Amino acid sequence: MKCAINMSFVNRQVILHRIREVFSDVFGKDPADLGMHQVYDVAHNTAKLERHRVGDEERELLVHRKGATRAFGPGMAGLPEVYRSTGQPVIIGGSMETGSYLLAGVEGAAGTYFTTAHGSGRTMSRTAARKRWNGRKLQEDMEARGIYVRTATWSGLAEEAGAAYKDIDEVIDATERAGISRRVAKLSPVGNVKG
Repeated sequence: MKCAINMSFVNRQVILHRIREVFSDVFGKDPADLGMHQVYDVAHNTAKLERHRVGDEERELLVHRKGATRAFGPGMAGLPEVYRSTGQPVIIGGSMETGSYLLAGVEGAAGTYFTTAHGSGRTMSRTAARKRWNGRKLQEDMEARGIYVRTATWSGLAEEAGAAYKDIDEVIDATERAGISRRVAKLSPVGNVKG
């Protein structure tokens, strides 16, 4: 599990490095001069030893978050100092068409061991999505709405159609109503790379 988590962190570091290289080449400036630095990174689909209250006692638990991510509330140990007053940042991905959300962990989420969703979740299989949408047409429709796409395959793009996922706004509303994280900002898509 630790190797898999390390791999996920390394993978995102490599992606970020390559993005910085491209921006540096295009703008002729060092990524640091462009203000390109990592704000936050957290793995999802993990199991981690953590201390939580169970009944009247604090215990060490192996918390397995599948389809979920950690969302520690304000003041919790284990948060970097910069996030101690606000709670842990959480990015909940929607789809390439609908955008995503930035959330923060909340104090009252002890019942989930400070866990929240990490994405909107699919409503249909990838196979069903490929049968329903044409990737080339989907790209044209998205670009007409100002969302630019680069894809390795049309079938790969079709399986990621926005309608193949749950409504991200409804997922965020449910998350807030359940008291497991709070909305900070909605992120709208302008570009997607599907490899």
